Amino acid sequence: MRRPLLLLAVLACSRRPAPTGDLREATCIGPADAAHFAVYIHGIDDKAIGDEELANRTNLAHLAAALSLRIALPRATEDCPNQPESRCWGWTFSDGELAAASTTIAKAANACFGDRRYGVIGFSNGGYLLSKLVETCTLHTRLPNSTWGVTIGSATFHGELPPEPASLAGCGHLVVVSGTRDTQNFDPTDHFATVLAAKHADVTTSSFDGGHVVPDEPLRRVLEPLLRR
Repeated sequence: MRRPLLLLAVLACSRRPAPTGDLREATCIGPADAAHFAVYIHGIDDKAIGDEELANRTNLAHLAAALSLRIALPRATEDCPNQPESRCWGWTFSDGELAAASTTIAKAANACFGDRRYGVIGFSNGGYLLSKLVETCTLHTRLPNSTWGVTIGSATFHGELPPEPASLAGCGHLVVVSGTRDTQNFDPTDHFATVLAAKHADVTTSSFDGGHVVPDEPLRRVLEPLLRR
């Protein structure tokens, strides 16, 4: 009885949709007639697409095909202050950095799927940007079409949140995803989620056995209920 089940599992894996086209050059991935929409904001990357980012895009392309998800892929244009050969979305995430990044994100979303509602997936530096938008309660004002957020590889946070805003209720639904082998960005105490929840933020956490990467199946398990919202 077990062999047919095993065979079905193998066949299911072998039929997983493969990415098409040049993912290093892509500005959107996923079906043009998708039922769901998201923007992916990358981590610190080379000025051209690096290998880490290519691997992340490959996993996202698999998910996009499997979940009928159209994903916009904006690119950061600022040199990282501590890594001038790389690009990132900011470092201190000042108002100016948040404004510039939000403009880039909104333009990419509009180019890929018009004025539809969408979620935001932030990895590493992009995840810390998304976290700042939630903790300052500016996600919906800066990105009014956004409906949920997922951060990956960006859970480290020390200390407490600023006193204002006093409440984060209604400031965005956020899922904080971490790889337990991500030595710099995994926090087993979930401190960031704890301080957000103390201000009544709508936040949950999810961990997976892996490192500093956008995972395939673990992210799928997070996205499926979000896409049903």
